[in-house]
Amino acid sequence: MNDQLPARPAFGTQGKPVVLWANYFRINVNKDSFFKYTFDVKKRSRKPTSSKQESEQGGKAASKPAGDAPESDEPDQGREVKGRALFFAIKAALAKLLAQDKTLVAATEFKSQLITLKKIDLTENPLEVEVPKDEGGDLIDTYLVQFHGPADIDVGDMKKYLTSMIDAPGTADEISFPRYPEVVDALNIILGYGPRSDFHKTATVGSSRFFPLGNDKVIEQLTQNWRALTAARGYFQSARLATGRTLLNVNVTHGVFSLAGRLTEIFDSLGLKAAYQDKSQGWKLRAFAKFLPKTRVWVTMKTSEGKTFRRSKSIRSLASSFEIKVKGRGMAHPPKFDGGMEYAGPKNVQFWMDGDKGKGGRYVTVFDYFRQKYNITPGDYPLLDVGTEQKPFNYVPAEMIEIQPGQSVKAALTMEETTAMLDFACRSPYSNALSISTASRKVLGLDDAALGKFGVSVDKQLLTVQGRILKAPTVSYNGIGTDGRPKNADVSPQNGSWNMRAVRVLKSGTKIQRWCWVNVSTPRQRPFLVDGSVVDQFGEFLVNMGIAINKSPIPPKTQHVTLDVNDSETDKTLHRMFTWLEEQKIDLMVFILAEKDSTGLYSKIKAFGDCGYGIHTSCLVGRNFAKASPAYFANVGLKINLKAGGTNHKLREESSLVKEGKSMIVGYDVTHPTNMPIKKGNEPPSLVGFVSSIDRDLGQWPALAWEQTSKQEMVTERLADVFKTRLDTWRDHNKGQLPDSIIIYRDGVSEGQFSQVLDQELPSIREACRLKYQARSQPKLTILVSVKRHQTRFYPTSTNDMSNSGNVINGTVVDRGVTLARYWDFFLTAHEALKGTARPAHYTVLLDEIFRPRFGTKAADELERLTHDLCYLYGRATKAVSICPPAYYADIVCERARAHRPDKFGERDSDGKSGGNAGSKKPEEQYRKIPAEVHEKLRNSMYYI
Repeated sequence: MNDQLPARPAFGTQGKPVVLWANYFRINVNKDSFFKYTFDVKKRSRKPTSSKQESEQGGKAASKPAGDAPESDEPDQGREVKGRALFFAIKAALAKLLAQDKTLVAATEFKSQLITLKKIDLTENPLEVEVPKDEGGDLIDTYLVQFHGPADIDVGDMKKYLTSMIDAPGTADEISFPRYPEVVDALNIILGYGPRSDFHKTATVGSSRFFPLGNDKVIEQLTQNWRALTAARGYFQSARLATGRTLLNVNVTHGVFSLAGRLTEIFDSLGLKAAYQDKSQGWKLRAFAKFLPKTRVWVTMKTSEGKTFRRSKSIRSLASSFEIKVKGRGMAHPPKFDGGMEYAGPKNVQFWMDGDKGKGGRYVTVFDYFRQKYNITPGDYPLLDVGTEQKPFNYVPAEMIEIQPGQSVKAALTMEETTAMLDFACRSPYSNALSISTASRKVLGLDDAALGKFGVSVDKQLLTVQGRILKAPTVSYNGIGTDGRPKNADVSPQNGSWNMRAVRVLKSGTKIQRWCWVNVSTPRQRPFLVDGSVVDQFGEFLVNMGIAINKSPIPPKTQHVTLDVNDSETDKTLHRMFTWLEEQKIDLMVFILAEKDSTGLYSKIKAFGDCGYGIHTSCLVGRNFAKASPAYFANVGLKINLKAGGTNHKLREESSLVKEGKSMIVGYDVTHPTNMPIKKGNEPPSLVGFVSSIDRDLGQWPALAWEQTSKQEMVTERLADVFKTRLDTWRDHNKGQLPDSIIIYRDGVSEGQFSQVLDQELPSIREACRLKYQARSQPKLTILVSVKRHQTRFYPTSTNDMSNSGNVINGTVVDRGVTLARYWDFFLTAHEALKGTARPAHYTVLLDEIFRPRFGTKAADELERLTHDLCYLYGRATKAVSICPPAYYADIVCERARAHRPDKFGERDSDGKSGGNAGSKKPEEQYRKIPAEVHEKLRNSMYYI
């Protein structure tokens, strides 16, 4: 594949020079080549070498405890080996290779790759290794490790390129981006081998994140909602290429894990005991149990000779009466629960024990079984089921269980958990830089002698880079002159923000003739009722802001409603409410919520308003609204004006491209289902959000959203059609003229997908232009990828160049030091981070037909200026934002599209059903179906704000 990305025209020069630290260390590589092997692992089980092991100390609803069945000698040829079994098999294979050749230097990621300094003499391939099945046990598992290769990895060629930035002759057809991925992958395997080698000390998440365990761990429990979760602090590391050097990017990272430790201690700390149905303990245990399935635990076991050992098992669930109803059907002797128990303890559960030689039998409680057979007296804790889906009800008391540490959890956090997680993760730039410079080196093993065997070393000092601080643009509003007439009013931002004192919005939207309001609470909330006088003040404030709206709202049918998303009546109530709003020709409905919503009520209201009835909605928090704060009123007013089609502000000095009024700016993003249970064959779709400007003011960005195949990043199917509609919208607002140039900010694409944007998405965009422009000259295109989810951070080296929060000053741009001179990219910190460490946005140019042809060597400065200026045009705030609005808005559109699809993205913890159509026979209770698509009345608006 040819390297299609445009060359950097020159480095930027505008702005005040500044020296920064970057969270990178230089990697020194003294070798010119490595060898890479791939391997696969298969398992074969064998009988115990000594005494047979009995079951874990637990009962089972069967004739005998689990674990008494003999092991098989047959190889499991088709069985995938994964997890810790794979880890131990690979570790044993490495040990065997090292025993055969003491000079072997090797590193692996413990999955499928092995990096060495020389070729291995594989006299035995596959390599047979034996691994103890349990800690202290006698069973042995046998694995066959088959090696393939090796492939030669040319490190020397990479080092020559980084020094010269010139490709080797005759290699043009082989060049791709990112450069030298096989060398970078090898370095990542070598650098990650140390922390991966001992999972008792370090938990590895994905390919690049490492979390210390034991005495070095830094954790915070996330049990605000009784769920078995904890937050942990660790480190990210990844090798990257830069001009003249190879770098190691290291950053502080945070993750969510299962609670670890003895289960009885965890239960005690949370005050959890066995529970009856419909009691507070019951819903607490339901929350606790949510993330227990598949959690790895150690279960204490005994052999027939009385020898104690631990076996690793997976929790299936808490012992639950509901599980017995579902899984116990068809069993001759299912377990029995005491009446009314939902999550039962050892005294409340009986299982069937067969008599001698399978004859007769009786029910016995788990409590009596353990007391009689093992001389253990279990407490009144919930029982754990460590069986399987095929063989459930293998009950074990909590006393016998210890949850293994370092188990990452993909969880959609609740509002309370999110707040706790953010508080835990929010640290000053200095604290993070200090951790990276010191603690990370121990956790990641950056000073270990093992790296030296590969000829690899990592510098001890953070990298210093050159940056520039761009000047903030001046913001323009409407003001009021001494004669009472409107006039332009300019505001100079300070520290990336400004206020709207004595100014009005630049342009009002379509007048909001009729609007209404209502107080909303849920059954679990204490109602917070805002008086109508506050709403009247709000209406008057909006008029004074210059927003076209009648200052007095329409009196609501009722001033307060109670809504519960888990109650089927809620949909009926909303249908009745919106039907009334529709009859009253209401343009805007203000919902005043008792508290910030965490139940899905906000999403439901938006689905009804945006999709079902085509009525704009604003959701406010009552306690904030009731204060009648001008700042709060103004913030809400900005959103309302945007919904109505207005423009809140613009820039006084526009870039020449914008000033001409012939450049359309586009942003689009794709979001994928994450942190949610996904059933194979029923995967939620990925969602595309697409926005575009309509004129030179860059104040209105109508949106479209649609679904595409789950986990598919590239936008292909509808892109051409959507692009044509956006060109039509531009033409409608620009006297029938189409734009001469189109600047596209494509959000969230990884480096490995850059070429796919050009190969798969660009043709659809060009096809849309060809059909719309026909014989006319085609528009010039520039495509940038904007990324916020990266790990690069910058830190000031001087207090003179430091913000109040210790971060780099807003407007800081970096385009050298951590980049490759050949490619056109830059990091921009446009915003003022009030706390935590500022994350710059990273922009990479994939196609340029506009800037270099027009501005020549100043192209980088012009693109950086435009992108920086755009960050001051985020319409619903009076501050610069961290990523330019086209990309920011597209991301918000995707989030709103998720809210419009509660059946696919909503998380429900109740059996309550919703939907006004379900099961209703009375004609008056039949309501329209709420679609996922935005109503045609709002389709060309900023409904998503």
